[in-house]
Amino acid sequence: MSIASDTAIAAAMDDPEDVLGLILDPKRRGSLYPYFHRLRELSPVHPTEQATGKPAWVLTRYADVRNALKHPDMRSDHRGVDVFDSGPSGRAFYEMQLDTLLFMEPRKHDRVRALISRAFTPRSVELREERIQEIVEELIDRVEGTGRMDVVADYAFLLPVVVICEMLGVPADDLPRFYDWAEASSRRGEIGQINEERIREGEEATNGYRDYFLELIDQHRKQPRFDLMTALIEAEDEEGPLSDNDLVGSCYILLQAGHGTTQDLLGMGTLALLQNSEQLEVLRREPGAIPTAVEELLRYDTSVQISQRVSDVPIRIGDREIPADQVCVLFNGAANRDPAEFPDPDVLDITRSPNPHISFGLGRHTCLGQSLARMELHIALETLLRRLPHLTLDGEPRYRDSLFLRGLATLPVRF
Repeated sequence: MSIASDTAIAAAMDDPEDVLGLILDPKRRGSLYPYFHRLRELSPVHPTEQATGKPAWVLTRYADVRNALKHPDMRSDHRGVDVFDSGPSGRAFYEMQLDTLLFMEPRKHDRVRALISRAFTPRSVELREERIQEIVEELIDRVEGTGRMDVVADYAFLLPVVVICEMLGVPADDLPRFYDWAEASSRRGEIGQINEERIREGEEATNGYRDYFLELIDQHRKQPRFDLMTALIEAEDEEGPLSDNDLVGSCYILLQAGHGTTQDLLGMGTLALLQNSEQLEVLRREPGAIPTAVEELLRYDTSVQISQRVSDVPIRIGDREIPADQVCVLFNGAANRDPAEFPDPDVLDITRSPNPHISFGLGRHTCLGQSLARMELHIALETLLRRLPHLTLDGEPRYRDSLFLRGLATLPVRF
């Protein structure tokens, strides 16, 4: 279905619950934004049980989402994990989330975040630039003589997963096993789209991750190395070292977020440029514009479409009073396309400045790896356009059926 068709369908809808239903429908991943716009028009602070199976509030305006992300009484903690509670059959996934930075209670979150952040200082990221350039050159070397590739499988997936695994100390030979685990874990995290098959696959992935990381942590304890996993094992503060659960949860979220979001951003960013040929030509002529272009691509089609926040006290968002302890579901993609903040929000403009998108979050849960992700995107796009100057689509791209982490399953191109 075309964007024009979806725009017409969305404009004719009057029930915000029906609009939300189409947003949550996995068949419509390629054309979300007309429905975001309509939900924002009809009910920008929308009470619903459809999104999570429990009373919640869906926010689509930029100002409201930004307010929720930065508000001192709003946080992401264990209460947000309740949306993943599917009973005993899904307990492993549920409990793993409690040990990640996304859902730890505040004191524990701040402690673990402070320890992990040492690996993501500007200096630490800068030291990886040469290696990132080497990886992307090698990836293009593999396909250059073939004339065709799948940008997702051959490029966007491999770059960030190699980088984050090298940072963590995960052996390169183990990379293939993470692909299915990462996909199953992402599908299990889809709010409002859970079934028995996804629960089962999520449990298998969670147990696979846990057993793998426990074994690798034990190896690193016996033979310390110069990597992030060893640094986390050896890190101590006044409360002592991190527990095994903390270590496993941290390794899991670093791997899951460290490769998945960058993979999606690179895939969707490449697609956006291929679909906007005049913008692509500007970048080919002026590669110095890539940093600004990266920010616009981050805004235009972001990977993390949903964030969750909960308040300890009743809080006013827009003209609605949100009760304490009720989850706010923040539609980041809708906020990034809000015309009240971004003129012509559905237009890709690689010169857009300022560009206060919220694709990496805000406040205490701002993405730790955003500097690394920006560097990877910058280098990957510059190298792709330089090495393959005649890049064009070679068939229809296909989106995954995930909304929480939006991304492409395939992006066939020729050159």
